[in-house]
Amino acid sequence: MHKWLKNEKGLTLVEVTGVLVLSVIILGFLIYMLNYSNMSLKQVSAREQTLQQSRDIMSHVVKTVRKGYAPASLISSSSNLRLVSAGNDEVVDYIYNSASKSLTVSYTPKDASGTFAASPSSSFTYADTVQAILFDVNDGRIEITLTMQLPNHLTKTTSTVVYTTQRNS
Repeated sequence: MHKWLKNEKGLTLVEVTGVLVLSVIILGFLIYMLNYSNMSLKQVSAREQTLQQSRDIMSHVVKTVRKGYAPASLISSSSNLRLVSAGNDEVVDYIYNSASKSLTVSYTPKDASGTFAASPSSSFTYADTVQAILFDVNDGRIEITLTMQLPNHLTKTTSTVVYTTQRNS
């Protein structure tokens, strides 16, 4: 035991430097992996948020039609849609703004005189990820084609069809 305590051999400068270099390489790799994982998580989260917004837009239009709202025009194809309530006392406008890449939904009731109010009673805007939207109305059939801007400049197009009770006579 006494021999071991008297041993004055130590590590050389080359050995210490080698250990430090290996430690730095391993730590650098770990930091890179953590940063890469964090960026990937942000991209996946942004993609899922955009896809959820796409589902929300489609669901909103379908629910509005199923509540008894029907298109103001029985045949049209545009990026805007006006739905009129069954009692003809409220309209819902879906207005796409290509400059801001947003879709605004406005509810406008009729006033006491029977005309639609000048300004909507409520409205909300979906974020700036709506690349394009097309409402194709044909005799009670509304086809909605929605293109959303995903992260990394990718796009996702979804489409659905909803039927109204309103038909040409």
